[in-house]
Amino acid sequence: MATVPKHVRQDGLWTGDQCIGPDRIADRIGLACQALRHGASLLGPVPARRRSDVCFSTEADFAAAALLTPIAVLSLRAAPTRRHLPIAALPAVFAAHQFIEGFVWLRFDGHVSPGVSDAAIHVYLVIAQVLLPLLVPIGMALIERDRRRRWVMLACAAVGALTAARFAWIIFAHDVGATEQDHVIVYRTDIHIGVWATLGYVLATCASVLATSNRLLLNFGIANVVGLAIAAAVRYEAVTSVWCVYAALVSWMVLLAMRADRRRAPPTATRSGSRPNPAPG
Repeated sequence: MATVPKHVRQDGLWTGDQCIGPDRIADRIGLACQALRHGASLLGPVPARRRSDVCFSTEADFAAAALLTPIAVLSLRAAPTRRHLPIAALPAVFAAHQFIEGFVWLRFDGHVSPGVSDAAIHVYLVIAQVLLPLLVPIGMALIERDRRRRWVMLACAAVGALTAARFAWIIFAHDVGATEQDHVIVYRTDIHIGVWATLGYVLATCASVLATSNRLLLNFGIANVVGLAIAAAVRYEAVTSVWCVYAALVSWMVLLAMRADRRRAPPTATRSGSRPNPAPG
């Protein structure tokens, strides 16, 4: 029987003494993926199982985060008023979201400890399933000038609060985990969600945007609904991961909306708490 190194278990997983802490990972992500292409790892021995698949997905998440970072900065700088900041921050939220999921992928190849990956899973799910159903409808209501549309958004925010509470209970009261299936991540919380929580999430994150009078943000909402439909139809079991990647990649539309609103905002309204005139497109 072949001798197995002490840091490798029989099932191919890693024990804690060979895991690299988070303080050494950030500056080695790019080098690690490059080394994986040549069958080696700068972070330690790599199991033989599905290296290329995991490296591809790891690179995709970190690349998406890197791509969105300058868009996030520009979007925040373009926000015409403080009321716009919650929506202007969406690209930044999505950039951080994809960066965090990169650490979930790194666990599948043994590059981070279970403690680091478990923390990444929890933070990722809190952003996706607790923060976004609150941030999106509240942020949309803050910048909407039409009273009836704003009431619709506030109703969506109320639904979002209930949905966020439900998801928070699922995340912190149940065993939370993630598995890799054919280049995507399936999060274990999906089995506890149910129809009503799913409907509430869609109302909070999609209906609130579709109710806007801003045509550019409306396009962003439509793009997300289309992305949700595609993600659910193609990979329903991994809809959380797939849809969040899609939403991140179309969040550049938020930057366009912020710049358009800034051009239309009166000089006295810029960076103040007042609402600018509604931007039709």
